[in-house]
Amino acid sequence: MKILQVNKFWRVQGGTERYVFELSRMLAGLGHEIVPFAMMDENNEPSPYSSLFVSPVELSDPYRVPFWKRAGIAGRIIYSREARSRISALADIVRPDVAHIHNIYHHMSPSILPPLRERGIGAVMTIHDYKLFCPALRHYNSNGVCDSCRPFHYADCVKGRCVKNSRAASLLCAAEMFLHDLFEAYIRWIDVFIAASQFVASRLYARGIDAGRVEIIPNAVDPDRWSPAKNAGAGDYVLYAGRLTREKGTETMIRALAERPEIPLKVAGTGMNESRCRMLARELGADNIEFLGFRREEEIRRLMQGCRFVVVPSEWYENAPMSVLEAFACGRPAVGTRMGGIPELVREGETGLLTEAGGEQGLREAVGSLWSDPDLAGRMGENARRLAETDYSSQTHCDRIINVYQKVKRT
Repeated sequence: MKILQVNKFWRVQGGTERYVFELSRMLAGLGHEIVPFAMMDENNEPSPYSSLFVSPVELSDPYRVPFWKRAGIAGRIIYSREARSRISALADIVRPDVAHIHNIYHHMSPSILPPLRERGIGAVMTIHDYKLFCPALRHYNSNGVCDSCRPFHYADCVKGRCVKNSRAASLLCAAEMFLHDLFEAYIRWIDVFIAASQFVASRLYARGIDAGRVEIIPNAVDPDRWSPAKNAGAGDYVLYAGRLTREKGTETMIRALAERPEIPLKVAGTGMNESRCRMLARELGADNIEFLGFRREEEIRRLMQGCRFVVVPSEWYENAPMSVLEAFACGRPAVGTRMGGIPELVREGETGLLTEAGGEQGLREAVGSLWSDPDLAGRMGENARRLAETDYSSQTHCDRIINVYQKVKRT
């Protein structure tokens, strides 16, 4: 098959791009032809189709853009004529069998979807975040988890300045979603939505999308690349690997583990809350907590192989966190919170332990319980590894994605 992979970035920008490139690599290895469509960027991975990519737009700091251009950017976020024209030209040239849509909002807009339908190209969309449900992407604001927005009702986003703490940015994103709701900009043109968790699928159902158009396909991990280390033993530390941001629950984790000085915690990652986390650990005298900063994939893999288990203290609706799956593949269980899709991965008493989000005492007890029983942690790790080899393997994932492609392919 010729598969159009559509994402606003064609370079590794975050977890979404890691997924897109890994899936594309596997599909190409099976003989499928990958045709990318993205935004132009000098740091993009090379592509023979890059001349047909859409022009870049500056959204990180719109005030760098002259005032007279801001209206154009706002209009493009809602509907991009350029993106529609360019994907039409690309589709006419390569005639793909199916289009796999990832993150297209803001830089491309759903204007690219009708031309695909007009040309008989089936479209599937993987839901990587909560943009279809929340103007601020995360169901999270300064007060914590937020579920107040719903179709056609986004005033609370504006009142709460949920997007970049800006009334103007929040108003623009709220207007974007209202108009996309009004014209069914996604629901009308996407054939199948792919959700990585039952939790995200439930959000799609709540928006009126029929269950027959939703496929639940969990994220995947390569069990060959992520594998247990030989003679690793029980592991002599607990690991957190991820962003240091408020919604990730890192401050709760630090407070919880500061009172268990006998449990070494290694923290791998950076983020907006890093300085606050480091300061908090110093204030609490938490000498058992070691901040490692940014670590590359191979370093994270070694850290996971050497830990006793990972901790995922998230206080927002995680979809299907890769840190859990990577730990499972390395034969390590997880202590996680009952948020979003985490309970679908961390099976209580089988592949780890669960606790309530934001609860220092509960997290402290769960971590302490698993730390004090290395044999139990070992058995859970073995269960986790088996699941990584079967339910969450990259091959299983790829097979299921191809089945969806076959389902929407029209020729």
